Order: sequence, then structure tokens, then C-alpha cells
Amino acid sequence: MNRLVILGDSTAAPKREEARPETGWGEAFSKYLKPGWSLDNRAINGRSTKDVLSRGEFEAALSVISSGDIVLIQYGHNDEKLDDPFRGTSAWHEFPVNLVYMAKKLKEKGAKVIFLTSIARRAFEKGKLVDTHGDWPSAMKYAASIAGVDCVDMTIPTMLGIVEKGEEVSKEYFMNFAPGLYENYPEGDEDNTHLRLEGAEWVASIVYEKLSMLSDKPEALI
Repeated sequence: MNRLVILGDSTAAPKREEARPETGWGEAFSKYLKPGWSLDNRAINGRSTKDVLSRGEFEAALSVISSGDIVLIQYGHNDEKLDDPFRGTSAWHEFPVNLVYMAKKLKEKGAKVIFLTSIARRAFEKGKLVDTHGDWPSAMKYAASIAGVDCVDMTIPTMLGIVEKGEEVSKEYFMNFAPGLYENYPEGDEDNTHLRLEGAEWVASIVYEKLSMLSDKPEALI
């Protein structure tokens, strides 16, 4: 059985029950796979390209990759944290270097590799959504061109979706809610990065749509 593997950060990662309703979009993606394909979601909270390599987690994933597997790679949120020496990577040096390295190693194992830029944060200033990702999405697209892999832009589509929902209604996608709504968060939450189930399903649907539009559509998809 071939696998679709997800490597990424907390926006895609599976969550513990005590964190619910927080949900990674990778958890909502299995319904888009054909019979005979399995989903191996190896995204981990807090990871960047730097520490997924330094911790040996990429090597662990690489060791089980087989020819014909598909690997989706989505990092950036934590690479942007330049004040963190264990995770931050420069947009135009270490970040693309790490991505190209991972793509090369995966392709050597016979995997199909696809990069996905970071999903947007729900960051409004004076009623307008602002970009928080800087050069990292563009740097990922550059890395994809060097590595010879596809890169799906998830930043702009998710920004557009948040704007369409509006400043208040878009909270339903994120961990931003009033007290008393969820047992795990009696005081509510104001997290505009991580997703609730509604947001995870929404992002997963965009990932599926964008992957389906590639000229070389991944064979795992329905």
C-alpha cells in the first residue's frame, strides 16, 4: 500500500484529545485519498525545517519512505521565528537549502514531493488582514524550482478565504472563541494560527483542490 506522507508544523499535525477542538488540516485529509492509499501524518507541533532535521525526525520519515509514496512538505510558521536559534531559518538561505535537501533525499527514495506554502494567520489590523509570512512563501517557491518539484501556494488562498469570511466570522476557523464553549478551554482562547475542526476541513479542501489542479495530479487523490 502506497502512502501520502505529510511533513509539517502544528497547522497540519494530529492533536492530543486535551487540545481539542484544535485540529490539524492533515487530520481532515484522509477522505480525499483513493482506496489503497494510506495517510501518514508526520507533521509535529512547533517544527521548522531546521529542527525537524536536527532532531532526526526527517531521517526517521525518510527511512520508511518507499518508491511511489507522495510527500507533502509544509513548513514556514516556525522558520520565521528568527529570535529562536533552534527553529528560525533565514528566508533566502537556510530555509530553501533545507527544503532542497529534503526534496533531494525523498526523490532518491522514489517519492513524489510537493511543497505547500504556509496557511495564513488570522491577523487583522484596523479591519484589514495583514500578511505575516514575509519572504518565506516566496523562498519556498524558489526552493521548489531548484529542487524540481511542484509548489502549491496555500498562503494566498487562505488569506482570501479569511477576508471573504470577514474579521468576526473567520474566527470559526481558528482557536479563537469565547469562554464556556469548550470543556478544554473554560476561559476561551484567542489563537489565530491554529485551526478548529471547521478550519481544518476548510484548509484540507483547499489542499485537495490545488493538488487536483496540478498538471501532474497526484495519483493518490480521488
